[in-house]
Amino acid sequence: MRTEGLRGFFSGFGATAIRDAPYAGLYVLFYEQCKRRLSTLAHAAPLNSEPRSPEAMRSSTSVSINFVSGILAAGLATAITNPFDAIKTRIQLMPGEYGNMLQAGRRMVIQDGYKSLFDGLMLRITRKALSSALAWTLYEELIRRAEQKWEDRKEHVL
Repeated sequence: MRTEGLRGFFSGFGATAIRDAPYAGLYVLFYEQCKRRLSTLAHAAPLNSEPRSPEAMRSSTSVSINFVSGILAAGLATAITNPFDAIKTRIQLMPGEYGNMLQAGRRMVIQDGYKSLFDGLMLRITRKALSSALAWTLYEELIRRAEQKWEDRKEHVL
């Protein structure tokens, strides 16, 4: 705030928003598709079958499919959105040199080539893949258990 002011405080915000919004949408799209396809490959039963039915997947299989789907989805979504992350990083590190997203992207390509748009990709994929896979696997397992408890309560009431 002292050296760059309010403008410096928000430098890279546009690139961050343009990176994060598509990432979230792409991640969910890829996650659901991977989950569906891996489920089909692993078993003939879909993941969302009734918990008590014979065709329902075992919990360990379901967890494995969710985790692998999370890693694959994060890797794909991260690779697609990485140019925006690279631009954001340059703007935040050198706000005086890189005015806005378009100027930064153009300058990066001219000076360092298209490869510069994928700087930090492997580090970002590793971080995003592990954190997303863990979070979504935990989320899916908590939902599965909550639904199972709900079904058990409904059976006791009836």
